[in-house]
Amino acid sequence: MLKSILMVWVLAQNLALTQEAYEDYLGYRSVDEGAMPAELAAAIDRPELADRRFVTMMPRSGPQVGLRLVEGDASGYVPMKRVGWSAIELLVQDPEQLETELAGSAFGHLQGPDFLTEQKNILAMQVTGPNRELFYLTHMIDPSKSFLRPQPSPEPVGQTFIMVMGSSDLEASLSFWRRHFDTSVVGPIPYRIGVLSNAYDLPQDTLHPLALVSMSDGYGIEIDQYPEQATAVPAPEGERGGVVLVSLSVDPEGLKAPLPWRLHYTDNAGAIEGGVITLPSGAPIEICLTTALLPAPAP
Repeated sequence: MLKSILMVWVLAQNLALTQEAYEDYLGYRSVDEGAMPAELAAAIDRPELADRRFVTMMPRSGPQVGLRLVEGDASGYVPMKRVGWSAIELLVQDPEQLETELAGSAFGHLQGPDFLTEQKNILAMQVTGPNRELFYLTHMIDPSKSFLRPQPSPEPVGQTFIMVMGSSDLEASLSFWRRHFDTSVVGPIPYRIGVLSNAYDLPQDTLHPLALVSMSDGYGIEIDQYPEQATAVPAPEGERGGVVLVSLSVDPEGLKAPLPWRLHYTDNAGAIEGGVITLPSGAPIEICLTTALLPAPAP
């Protein structure tokens, strides 16, 4: 089954300035650095990212989900104008205070803070980061009333707990998750998504089909149905910014069908420890198995 979100890979036009902004305004810390492996870059259809530097950042305490900043140039990127990974949703303690603190920073305010439902249990704000990467900054007043129940963070800005993805065919996306993983799905349901409506010049009261795929540790993936004019993945050169990859922890006991690996990692015995697959939307995910899978016996 799907267990948790481990890492979100984000393209950074200026690595040093993005790192500084995440430190100063999100309160994140650097935990490691390295270079994008060429085989991984090829597996996600981004060969130009081979050997590019990255820095991994995490909250200073609490649940540790990484934001990995990868050096790359995509200055023409516009959030939500293409399918695939579109937004990073972070748990925060006080969106209203955070709005004040982000004023004048490299983070650009889009909408909110607003309550997302009439129950007034979830207060959220949407901002863009230094590279126009899209963040949902969300406070859950009572997690017990939510479909997803992530572990709270002691930090003002905590971990990623939802990854948001756009799809040109929501039913095909949901069929993939149901076919391969033992997981719960809510939706599709009609929902107002202000930043998505703005991206396509639609009225704010437009209802977009939305679904949630749950993970056992309280994390989730939101899948939104995008308008037909959304760009496919991979986007044209110069527009390939934002989130380029998401790494997930998966319990192999919850796999219902063999995964269509584009790249797989093996241990010394040849057992599969994880790898990369591509979702129907074109978005790539890196799978990290909690237990290695032995290769299937020869027929």
